[in-house]
Amino acid sequence: MNGPADAELPRPVVPPDVYDEEYYLKACAGYAEWAASEGTEVASIYPGVLHLAKLRPGETLVDIGTGRGELLAVAVREGARRAIGVEYASAAAALARRTLAAHGVADKAEVIEADARSIPVDDRTADLVTMIDVVEHLAHDELSHSLREALRILKPGGRIFVHTFPSRTLYNVTYRLQRLLVPGRRKRWPADPRINEYEHLMHVNEQTLRSLRRYLRDAGFAHARSRVGRWTYTDFVPDERAKRLYRRLTAFPLTKRFGIADLFAEGIRPP
Repeated sequence: MNGPADAELPRPVVPPDVYDEEYYLKACAGYAEWAASEGTEVASIYPGVLHLAKLRPGETLVDIGTGRGELLAVAVREGARRAIGVEYASAAAALARRTLAAHGVADKAEVIEADARSIPVDDRTADLVTMIDVVEHLAHDELSHSLREALRILKPGGRIFVHTFPSRTLYNVTYRLQRLLVPGRRKRWPADPRINEYEHLMHVNEQTLRSLRRYLRDAGFAHARSRVGRWTYTDFVPDERAKRLYRRLTAFPLTKRFGIADLFAEGIRPP
């Protein structure tokens, strides 16, 4: 019923032990709320995601790359019949189980430690599959396999909802053009704008609006669409004048993609 056996899969490009407990407690989005409350409080991004994904009461959610598991707990709180988290990092799976226990939802939610390319969930199980800040961590073939697994476990008419940060456009277009075209910046600005060590270790497949849509379509999703988010991220930009440019770009529909850092995408499993 599930995908290819794990033994048949190539080794992950980013090994699971790179994602240690320190990453989830000190760097991964939402860590501050979790760490301060031992998992009883969750960051606002999690209910926000489920609102955007249009989770309905009585639906089954499968969250691929569930991390600390906050999305599962919130989904149950908001009426999900069942919430399943898939996570290949042992450190994250352990934290996610603590989250479910802290929220008292272990009867309706579970965490499966598994590779996203081979998910031990039956065909046509989920109404909604989420991949929140996961796709940039999966190399090309890994992401393609994972999306096909997402399609398989969705019911006909079921939805996938994806969020990714940062976009490749933010670094490879906006930053690079500023560095190359403004006199003096080539010497003063680093060639690689990524200032976070985790990005260097983990981000192997940053996306654009077009590439994200293409991945969903190639996996078999219908009505695949992508859009820019709302996050203006400029921590990596070396001077204030350049930071202001990003904010100006976000003000206009035709240039938003060059200033906003995050992307959303959605698709539907055909009948």
